[in-house]
Amino acid sequence: MRHPKVTLPVLLLTLALSPMPRMPSPAQTNARQVAGGGTVLFSLTKDIYGVFHMEPIVIISGGKYTPPPTEDEAAAKKFSDTYFRTGRQYRVVFGGGDAGSLTVQKYEKDQCLNLVADVGVQTTARLGGEVQALAVSSDKISSGASSRRAPTEGERAAAVEVARALYGQRGVGAALVKKMKTVNLTATDIERDGKFELIGSFEIDAGNEIMHNLFIILEPTATEKYKAAWNWYHKGNEDGNEDRKLVDAFDLDGDGTAEVIAEGHTLENHDYAIYKRQAGTWRPIYKGGGGGAC
Repeated sequence: MRHPKVTLPVLLLTLALSPMPRMPSPAQTNARQVAGGGTVLFSLTKDIYGVFHMEPIVIISGGKYTPPPTEDEAAAKKFSDTYFRTGRQYRVVFGGGDAGSLTVQKYEKDQCLNLVADVGVQTTARLGGEVQALAVSSDKISSGASSRRAPTEGERAAAVEVARALYGQRGVGAALVKKMKTVNLTATDIERDGKFELIGSFEIDAGNEIMHNLFIILEPTATEKYKAAWNWYHKGNEDGNEDRKLVDAFDLDGDGTAEVIAEGHTLENHDYAIYKRQAGTWRPIYKGGGGGAC
């Protein structure tokens, strides 16, 4: 059978009248991720009153990193009904290793769709202040022994030296660099090779509500010193201030090298960032989650 010849004008008219496929919105994507399960990674914190809280950082499914549904009420409800069900239990991870478990106690919905639940925790990790841990919804992400610890005096001195040099490279004057404070510094074996990396947050209060914040991933060198493998810097006043602080390091994709999970804060909001080492270079691969004021 011979097919009728289709001229170019007819073809163009047909294409113009054909309905275009609709692309899913971010909210629809989030809803499908929740419905499809995936692995949810949570931050675990202990407040000044001794109460533990969990908050979703990211949903991992099919190798993709999707933010939790904090902007769509229906998706947020589905998420909370699924993952914040009273009595649901999760693994606690600290320093890349299993460190106990937690049980959801209470979720209170607020107008901002912040996804935070109070939890009861059984853990070997000493949490509080700047020290956080992770919780994970799946056993598919394996872990070994925890490698997270406080730095030695030598490690601390080396990190401070690198931080001061980085501030200088960013144009911060020597007088201000002398005022630098270490917010938090952690040693952890990211590659499980017996050599500890350092992850630190530093700040300089320049007065007039101006802050210089620095976040660094430091790797050991052959000379037993440290180099900055990745650094993030921000200068801002009270309204424009922003920082980065370590949550934990955990091998999310099973390639043998832990990803670094950090929490960032502004005046009214916070979110999370994930950094990955690929071909010897660190880079951010995810930013999202968190919440704050409406």
